[in-house]
Amino acid sequence: MRAEDWLAAVAIGFVISWIANGVTKSRYSFLINAFVGVFGSILVNMLIHTMSLYPDSVFLTIKLGLAGSIGLLLLFHISRRLERR
Repeated sequence: MRAEDWLAAVAIGFVISWIANGVTKSRYSFLINAFVGVFGSILVNMLIHTMSLYPDSVFLTIKLGLAGSIGLLLLFHISRRLERR
């Protein structure tokens, strides 16, 4: 991953986690949501770029960052909701 990819992944993860924090209005703090969102974004980007399935582009990094951060935040909030039951 290039430096632009890292920055784009972190920025996308941060923005998605900020939106998720406002939408879910959960009892979890913004820092936890930010960590999960940024981690998901970076993880998916690293996996796809390491496998060299697609050519490097900023738009691909943005799409992968969106998918990774939304997916991991969704799993996190679903697991927390199931844990409360």
